[in-house]
Amino acid sequence: MQRTAVLLLQMGGPRNLEEVESYIRSLFQDKNLVRLPWPLSLVRTPLSWWVAKRRSPKVKQQYVKIGGGSPNNRITQEQAIALEEALAQYGDFRCYAGLTYTPPGIQQAWRQSLNDGCSAWIVLPLFPHYCVASTGAVLAELDRCCTMEKLTKDFRVIERWWQHQSYLQLLADRTLKTLKQAEKKGGCPSHLLISAHGIPVSYQRAGDPYVQEIEACVFQLKTLLPLNQKVSLAYQSRATPVKWVGPSTIEMLERLGAKGERNIVVLPISFVNDHIETLYEIDQQLKEIAEEAGVVHYQRVPMFNTDEEFIQVLKSIILEQ
Repeated sequence: MQRTAVLLLQMGGPRNLEEVESYIRSLFQDKNLVRLPWPLSLVRTPLSWWVAKRRSPKVKQQYVKIGGGSPNNRITQEQAIALEEALAQYGDFRCYAGLTYTPPGIQQAWRQSLNDGCSAWIVLPLFPHYCVASTGAVLAELDRCCTMEKLTKDFRVIERWWQHQSYLQLLADRTLKTLKQAEKKGGCPSHLLISAHGIPVSYQRAGDPYVQEIEACVFQLKTLLPLNQKVSLAYQSRATPVKWVGPSTIEMLERLGAKGERNIVVLPISFVNDHIETLYEIDQQLKEIAEEAGVVHYQRVPMFNTDEEFIQVLKSIILEQ
């Protein structure tokens, strides 16, 4: 029987405070993630060292507030274990976590799959929507590893899966449950604020489909929610001084507060795992901004992480391949 490897690709995150600086440095060295204009592109490496040294003290304090490190690596590895168990009755599958900026790296996962006797590969980036800065970045790293080691590139890649009905339904179910909780706790109907990770406008102008896919996903999600549910879309995590797509989540929270919205539920639609953007940015930083804007009850839709329902979604996506 053919043994098939399933590579779950993620960016990962610093597992402890000691890894924060090197993690930031790796992010800025990635040409797919951070596009630098000429002549800054000529000094990308020394610039990345300078940026990491400058930003790491502040970022470390953020990680302190979520326990001292990102859970993203651990969660991705646990997802691989759970998915392998879920696929066991359908064939000989081996599942691996491959991360771009922290261990276990994509190269390490690929080597392990070869050592385990795999002869077919399915690659699933854990980003529902395609973006050159996320899906494109992890696939570029996979391609680099294969080229460097002169390995086969005979694999099937699932570049996007936001339109998969099981994913949309689970997203809607999770959102509806949280909306009902918020209405009960807040004492009034809640406004759903969908927060996607932002990208520079230049990416969109260059043809990146990310914003279009986010908007299409939101449209499909709204068809699964009550007709009277109030919904807004915004973008978070601006990281560079260039113009980013908007409105920003900060701007939208302030706008909703000014309009008298007092019960806000935030849905992070770009992510499947908890990390710094959910545990610190949304749960702490944006919550404080919402409260300053007059919001009385503020709640986030939980991430999927290793929930059994989400593993079943991944299983169905893999089996379709």
